[in-house]
Amino acid sequence: MGTSTSSRGPGPNVSFDPPWLDDVLEELGPDAVPPTDGEPVAPKGSPGAAQPARYVDARRELKKFIKSGSTDNLRNAIGHYSSKGSGGAGAASTRMRASTRAGAELFSFLNAVSQGSSVEARQWVQDLQSGNPTADDVIDAIVLELSPPGGSADEEALRDSMASALTELVVENPGIDLMLLQTPHIWELMKNYLASEVVHRLCFDLGPLLESAKVNPTIAVQREREMRLFIKLEIGEHLELLRGTNQNPTRADLDGILQETLKMTFELFEAGL
Repeated sequence: MGTSTSSRGPGPNVSFDPPWLDDVLEELGPDAVPPTDGEPVAPKGSPGAAQPARYVDARRELKKFIKSGSTDNLRNAIGHYSSKGSGGAGAASTRMRASTRAGAELFSFLNAVSQGSSVEARQWVQDLQSGNPTADDVIDAIVLELSPPGGSADEEALRDSMASALTELVVENPGIDLMLLQTPHIWELMKNYLASEVVHRLCFDLGPLLESAKVNPTIAVQREREMRLFIKLEIGEHLELLRGTNQNPTRADLDGILQETLKMTFELFEAGL
């Protein structure tokens, strides 16, 4: 994974939240989506400073998973990452508030585009359709609209997660029109997106373990896919529980649902330690 090679992970005695996180949130402002609903309320940042060797247990368990493929090791790695490495499930999910904000923007944008619920959304579709776009062209256009190139590693990860989730949706549903998505498809997309963001966060914070584990490159790729699928299944259970029957949630609703989904997922992994 690209993000796994870009960092050796944050050190001790620093804030759980990176100082540039709020800048990412500002980049994901209200102009990214046609203004059809309320603004999400960003949660407060994680308090306190990180302890020394906070990731040692998570790294040990993730190395075991890479070697063996045991989901028990992966479950333990995520639990230790959340509890000791991030200051608990609440803090871990709050630190990913840029991810949930971007996910809410993505959901709202796709919903507005599919329903033609604003002049801006209808114009965006018309302009894109005039070029007879392929599925890849539509994916690129969606990602560009919501998160232009440039910025921090987190922003790069957001773009990659959006593109990966959209691509996976197309692969799983051949012939699907990304400009006419039904609500169930958008919720399924959210599962793929959040799982990708959690994997990005793990790989970035824990360092390049996939690359340094001395396993066959094919195995490394397989393990990353296994991580994504395993996390998606757990996230999916909580997302289905929380989303309810609201067919047109506001961005504030969505942001809260995605935040709580992550929190519940991290709590589940912590409980297994």
